[in-house]
Amino acid sequence: MKILIIGAFDRYNYGDLLFPLVIEKQLVSQGIYAEFEFFGLVKSDLSEVGGLPTEGLQEFYQKCDNPDEKVNVIIAGGEALGVTWNSLYAALNPLFQKINKRHIRISKFFNLNRFAQKILKGRTELPFVFDKKDFKGVNSIILNSLGGSGLSAKVFVKYYFLKNKLKKADYFAVRDRITLSNLAQEGMKVDLFPDSAILMSEFYPLSWLEQNVSSEVKAFVSENRGEYVFVQINKKTTNGKLDIIATEVDRIYSEGKTSICLCPIGKALDHDDDVALKDLGNRLTCPYRYFDADTIWDIMYLIGESKCYAGTSLHGAITAMSYAVPHVGLKVEKLNAYLGTWGVEGNNYAVEFSGIFEQFQIAKNLDKRDLEQSRNTQIREIKKAFQKMAEVMEGNN
Repeated sequence: MKILIIGAFDRYNYGDLLFPLVIEKQLVSQGIYAEFEFFGLVKSDLSEVGGLPTEGLQEFYQKCDNPDEKVNVIIAGGEALGVTWNSLYAALNPLFQKINKRHIRISKFFNLNRFAQKILKGRTELPFVFDKKDFKGVNSIILNSLGGSGLSAKVFVKYYFLKNKLKKADYFAVRDRITLSNLAQEGMKVDLFPDSAILMSEFYPLSWLEQNVSSEVKAFVSENRGEYVFVQINKKTTNGKLDIIATEVDRIYSEGKTSICLCPIGKALDHDDDVALKDLGNRLTCPYRYFDADTIWDIMYLIGESKCYAGTSLHGAITAMSYAVPHVGLKVEKLNAYLGTWGVEGNNYAVEFSGIFEQFQIAKNLDKRDLEQSRNTQIREIKKAFQKMAEVMEGNN
């Protein structure tokens, strides 16, 4: 069996790099014997930071078009349902990122999606929306726990083919109830399963991470284990809000009596966590430790051993969930949607930046058993999902 896993694995964004690692490990653990290959928009090798090397889009098309050696395709996860070529390309090209920041204004007279599609030689109007009729050599198309909390009726009107293409998937699951509802309004019935990254603690226990992190992170955790808060923000969401966030983080240090660790999760263009966090650090009055996220293992270990995670990143929160660590989600739509579906009662929503300290107080006082129960429920459900995926691929081969 050949399995092609495609996603945004060609840029340093923590959540995207987790998907192919976890998907391959879980399928292998279920006895799927296959040849796995990984693809992004461009050829890349992020193995130094913990990712997997990828082939590019043209190699993916070539594999999918070979009728003599049929393949199974897994769209790995994330907000892939309505993602455009221009939004993906913006994370790879600094000049295009500056242009794409004005995409709403520009799109009134110029089709940025079509422009980026031509640059990347994309064969489909949207990067991750296709069916078996688009290729000669595809056995099955698997849509793995995707997000689409921002999907609106306007998206389905603009991309008239979207609904029919999605309906033709051999397996289709979403990761939150808002996405489920958005699709139901279009007459689509799909499965609801957690994000597959929840499995990380199964494959990367804290004892393993301790042996695979940088010496600086290992020393910091050894000195402060369970007595620091991991803080992360991105640039786009927090623009103009850094003084409010700094005040809240200072309160966590002074009133919450805990150390502060700042660490980026999305360092790719259009995320720019590192830029936002360095700016935040300059506004803090409390002491803090900044780590530059040398690898995904550093990020995972720092969150897994923390007293609490507070941030805008969905996969930062999912990491905390996987290791049963208290977490504060900050005002991001997809994060709010996920917490609302799988979070612990009282902590099942993302908060405004002015509510960080108050929600930290709630999160840190949660019963550890409730956090573990939430984690265990998600792991049980996602294993059911993988079993269904395996049955679909085996049935189509």
